[in-house]
Amino acid sequence: MTRLEEQRQAVSQALENQDQHISAIEEQLATSQKNVEEQLQQVKDQVKEIVREELLELGAGERCLTAVPSAFPDRHSSVVAKPYPYNGKTSWDIYYMQFENIARMNNWSSEEKLVC
Repeated sequence: MTRLEEQRQAVSQALENQDQHISAIEEQLATSQKNVEEQLQQVKDQVKEIVREELLELGAGERCLTAVPSAFPDRHSSVVAKPYPYNGKTSWDIYYMQFENIARMNNWSSEEKLVC
């Protein structure tokens, strides 16, 4: 076998080794991606369960809103939705989002939010 043939064979072997290495890396990436997707789905399911439990707790415990006479009758109708005081049992984030939605619905100013 001539030196040129030996070099060609060595290059061919090196290319084959690289192809095998690339295939192994692609398999690892596919497996890693599948694991990440499974973990992401588990997190999504956990978040859904937490939100469901929070909503059930809100529904079973206090109602989120109550009707009260308006403190600002010139800007509002005779009945305004007003949040209950925070009780510490429910998620602060959910309570705060509800409070902000009620404030937006009632067009409350920053000062009016403080009164509630």
